[in-house]
Formats: sequence, structure tokens, C-alpha cells
Amino acid sequence: MSHLVQASAKEMEQLNNTLLESEQRYKSLFEHNPDMIYSMDMNGYITSVNPALVQTLGFSESDMLQAHALNFVCKKDHKRVVEHFRLAIHEKPQTFVTSIMKKDGSEIVCSITNIPIVVNKAVVGVYGISKNITWQKNAEKKIERLAFHDSLTGLPNRSQFEKRLRELVEENHHTKKKLAVMFIDIDHFKIINESLGHHIGDVVLKHVSKQLRQTIKGDDLLCRFAGDVFTLILPMLDKSGEVIDTANRITEALKMPIYLDGQEYTVSASIGISIYPDDSMEADVLIKNADIALHKAKEKGRGKREFFKGEMNAFTLERLKLEGYLRKAIQKGELQPYFQPQLCMKTERITGFEALLRWNHPELGLVSPMQFVPLAEEIGLIDDIGRFVLFESCKQLRHWHDEGAHHLSISVNVSGRQFQRLSFVYEVKEALQASGIPAECLHLELTESTMIHNVQYSISIMQELRELGVKLSIDDFGTGYSSLSYLKDFPVDSLKIDQSFIRHLSDDFFNTSDAAIIKAIIMMCEGLSLTTVAEGVETYEQMKLLREYGCHTAQGYIISKPMPANEAQLFLDEFYTIKNSTS
Repeated sequence: MSHLVQASAKEMEQLNNTLLESEQRYKSLFEHNPDMIYSMDMNGYITSVNPALVQTLGFSESDMLQAHALNFVCKKDHKRVVEHFRLAIHEKPQTFVTSIMKKDGSEIVCSITNIPIVVNKAVVGVYGISKNITWQKNAEKKIERLAFHDSLTGLPNRSQFEKRLRELVEENHHTKKKLAVMFIDIDHFKIINESLGHHIGDVVLKHVSKQLRQTIKGDDLLCRFAGDVFTLILPMLDKSGEVIDTANRITEALKMPIYLDGQEYTVSASIGISIYPDDSMEADVLIKNADIALHKAKEKGRGKREFFKGEMNAFTLERLKLEGYLRKAIQKGELQPYFQPQLCMKTERITGFEALLRWNHPELGLVSPMQFVPLAEEIGLIDDIGRFVLFESCKQLRHWHDEGAHHLSISVNVSGRQFQRLSFVYEVKEALQASGIPAECLHLELTESTMIHNVQYSISIMQELRELGVKLSIDDFGTGYSSLSYLKDFPVDSLKIDQSFIRHLSDDFFNTSDAAIIKAIIMMCEGLSLTTVAEGVETYEQMKLLREYGCHTAQGYIISKPMPANEAQLFLDEFYTIKNSTS
């Protein structure tokens, strides 16, 4: 009998030790967790809080115990939070975002997970686990603003313009109420940039945007479309004379002189106009027609305006001629990948190249990609051109690897049409097999618009590419589309910061929106475990600031301009010769 008592006592001691250890483990998880943890009874009253919650909110533990959890939730969220609590006590864990009030009256944004507390198969309360995501939300707000606004002028950007025009066209579809689309282009702006410098060009753009703002009415939408082109939507036309009146006001507003370095300058603008529904009932065609009218106006000289006319014009004929040349460009060997090096900011080592297509025509000379790439997409040649660039780039990288530069990668831009094609993944496999390069050395750059066109399909294709080992990058981030809500779901490895945000980065502009945007993007990428690439870096000052902000990689003219493969090889040889001699 004594043996049984001793055995029972020993088992009880072991059980007690196990319970004590479990309690200590739970207590350690509760008290030392950096996230805010608390428990509530079945009525929502707080029964326990951990030190992280007390420290973050500033209330004492006694202030919070037995208080109702809703006392700390912003009133606008009460109904929603109560519903999440109700679902949790019915054994359905909930995760949601809400604003929490601190003792000092300020608010923080928290991601909260409600987990039912189950004892003897019955729910007796709810655990709340809260993470402070205020910094993330603030960063998202900054980046969301840049998605629809131009950072230099503060005006809505091209994306906002196109979005609003599509909405208006849809609204006016049944009423056929007229609206006007105006393209406004600063005359000879390229000369201003080249003779006075880009910083003076920016001052002129700000001046023009300020003057244009004074000409518009309450319902009109003024945007910076691209470069020195502004767009204006007049959504409620009662008579055609309103368009002419607006054009006259624009002309008069731009006569206001601007003083630069003690000199007085005036600018003028050419204007192209298309009318809905007279010229088209489709937003994209209205934009194209206004752009055609603008080019016709510019042919007439400075400060001219032109309404779109349906008949074929010189601009359209020139475009058809360019289309004919482009269709034969690959066959004739006129297209050629150029390569721009990418520099690791930490090691100061060239880690790869971005392939950038160039067209050298025997009559037209070097044709800008801005001119022929959109045309290739429109006429269906972008598939063949994209395949050509992909295979040639992989082939060139294999050559560099064979020369001993095994650390190099190649970045290739992928058009929206190319990416959405069903055979694209097989095309990438074929390029990898033909060249023999490691898949992880191929980086495919996708634009935001490409990915959000069909989110679920895009994610599935990206996952297939990742399974191959290919690296994926978001190109030109923040220049027109807000994909923040999907960003965390996209299986990408890196994000490229558009050069429009890098251009104005300097110590003099340390507190400008561009610096704040760049910091926010880099901070957000750190949270998502993405690397960052800054493109368009042109000065040592920009390099220094980007390095301080934590940017991983840089490319731009400060390192090298894009160059043919043979020059890129010479650049590599010279770069490492200089680096080795100074190390």
C-alpha cells in the first residue's frame, strides 16, 4: 500500500511540475511578447493585459482591467469590432484592422486577431493579439497618393486622368452630353531643359501648373499627363464656345512672365482638342485624337490650337510609315539590346545589367523606345520583339558567365501583352534552356498595370515563374497604379523606384515629398522582404542619400548609360581594373 502511495505522490509531483512548466511557458509567451496581448470575458470586459499593451497605450494595468474593450476603440469602428468579437465567441477566429486610442488622446492603427478561449470544450472568453501597423499605414497613404498625383506639381497624374475620363464617358453614354479633352504642351520645352537645365525646367513646369489652375472651373480636371504635357477635361459642355473660351484663358494665363536667375521669360503652349461624342465615344480614342490634334497644332507654330478632324492628317501618315519600318526591323537586324549596369550600394560591385531595346534605323537614325514600343504594342509586334529581347539578353549573359563573370544577372522588361499570353512561361523556359544560364540570374521586370489587369491570373503566372527559379521585379513603382492592396500577395523579389522620384533627390530637397516617398517605399519593402532598385540615379549626392536610406541597388547615368554588349564588356573590364587598383 505504501508503494502505491509513494508512486501516486511521485506522479502527482511530476504532474504538478509539468503544470508549473506549462504555466511558466504561457506566462513567458504572454509577458515577453512584443505584440499587445489581452483577454476578454464573454461580455467583452478585459481580464488580463501584457506589458507590451500597457507600454504602448500608456494606460496602467489597473486602468484597463475590468474596463470594456470598446473603451479603447475609436467610435467609428465600434459596430464592426463588436461583430468580430461575436464571431470569435462562436469559435470563428477573426483578424481585422481598427484604430486604438492611447491615453494621450492619439490614435494608432492596429491589426488585431481575436481567438476564442476554449475550456472543457466551451468558449469562456476571447484572446486579442494586436500589432501596431501605424507606420505601415502611413507609408501606404503616402504611396497611394503618389499613385494618382504628380510629385512635382501636385496635380492628378495620367492614371487619374484616364480613370476619370473613363468614368465620365460611361456616365454620358446614355445622355450623350458633350465633354472636351484638351492636350496642352509647352512650346519648345526641350530647349529650356537643355539650355537652362532640368532644375529650371521643373520651375517652369510648376509655374505653368499654377497658371493653368487659375483657368479651370470647379468641375474641370487638370492633370499632368507626362513630361511637359498637361491634360484638361471639360466635363459639362453646354456650347462649343466654352472650349474656345477655356483655350483663350490658358493662352492669357501663360503670358504671365516667370523670372529665372534675374531674367524674365514667358512660355506658350500648343493645344489639341477632341470632343465627346463627336470625335469618339471611347475614352482611349478621345485621348489619341486629342494627341493627334496637338501634333497638328504644333506643326503650325507656337501657341496654336487645333480641334481634331476626322480626315487623315500628316501625323497619321507618318505613323503608318513608322509602322511599316518597324514590321521589318527585326528581320533587318535594326533592333539591338543595350545594357545598363546595376551597382550594389553595399559592395560597390556590378551585380547585373538591365536590357533596354534600341532601334537604329538607316534613315530615321536612333528611334526613341517611347516612340516605337507603344506602337509595337498597338499593332501586335510586341510579342515578337519581347521574345527577341528575352533570348538575346539570356544569350549575352551566358557569354559573360563563360568569360568568368558568374555573379552577373540580367533584367528584362516584360510588356503587359507579353506577360498575359498563355505561352509566356514556356517561352521563358525555352530561353533558359537555349542559353543555359541559371534561372535565378534572369530577372523579369513587370509594371504595376501588367499585374493588376487580372490579379489572380497574374499571381498564378508569377508563381509558375518563381517555381522555375526566375526572379521577379515590379518596375516603375508608383507611377500610375495603386497596387498596394495586392502587393503583399504578389510573389516578387524586388521593387524598382521610378526615376521621377530620384530626379529631385538632394540635400536641398531633404524634406520634400520625393525624399519621404523614397523612404516610405524602402521601409515598406523592408517589411515585405523585398530588395529595392533605384533607377535614373545621376549624381553622387543621390547615391549618397539612397545609400543612407537603405536602398540596395542603383542604376543610372552616374554609373553608366545603356550601351551595346561589346561596350558593356569593356565597361566591366575597366570598372574592375579601376576597383582592383584602388582596393
